[in-house]
Amino acid sequence: MKSHFTVGDFMTDKVIVAGLHNKISEVMRFFATHKIQHLPVTENDELLGIISLFDVLKLVHEELVSVDCTSMRDIDEKYDMRKLMTEDPIFVEPETTVADALRLLEFGKFQALPVVTENKVVGIITNKDLIKVFAKDVNPPHTSFSIENPGFGI
Repeated sequence: MKSHFTVGDFMTDKVIVAGLHNKISEVMRFFATHKIQHLPVTENDELLGIISLFDVLKLVHEELVSVDCTSMRDIDEKYDMRKLMTEDPIFVEPETTVADALRLLEFGKFQALPVVTENKVVGIITNKDLIKVFAKDVNPPHTSFSIENPGFGI
């Protein structure tokens, strides 16, 4: 793996975020609509926490099998974002090396790292993004090319 790769080279820089005002049902819609698995929670672009698809699935499952909860509205009323999100998540900066990001993901119980600059969320890097690093390393772009004769002819 190339040691000069940084998180900024591979992060997703168009990040969908939630705010503390969002309901659990809205978070579920964010996941489904945008086909994402991790959702930073921000206030004024400042990182407060992160929610994973697994966090939501676990909560909804637990609530729907309980006798106290019968609908998504009940879940929305019972839980706010602070109860669901992981507060003060580990994050990286765009200049963080890919090797350092991999170490954090290897030993942490999470699969994504928010990318922060000056306390503002500027991206997110996930396990899937890091696969791109290895793909480039294992299958580097071809540096040679050929021009074929178009076969003008008879």
